[in-house]
Amino acid sequence: MPTQITVNGTVHTVDLPGEVPLLWVLRDALNLTGTKYGCGVAACGACTVQMDGEAVRSCQVALEDVTGEITTIEGLGTPDALAVLQQAWVDHQVAQCGYCQSGQIMQAAALL
Repeated sequence: MPTQITVNGTVHTVDLPGEVPLLWVLRDALNLTGTKYGCGVAACGACTVQMDGEAVRSCQVALEDVTGEITTIEGLGTPDALAVLQQAWVDHQVAQCGYCQSGQIMQAAALL
């Protein structure tokens, strides 16, 4: 059954089962690959996005449970105009390997 979700300010219609994790909706259906698969059990935080400004682990949120606007790392800034938090990450050389950085940034952004 088609479902509408708002991601980064854009309304999308996806035709997927309700139990599909939001992570795979974002990555596979919407091609927003900044959100990463890490552990699949909400422990590592690599899949963190925001739902109405609150940090959530997208690997554990089913499509049918999405109740608000989703913001992914792609929604914080652009490569040419980073969000303040993203620029601070660069300026202070926070990144290590980089794989889970999007989740860390999204978690930090939810606190600001």
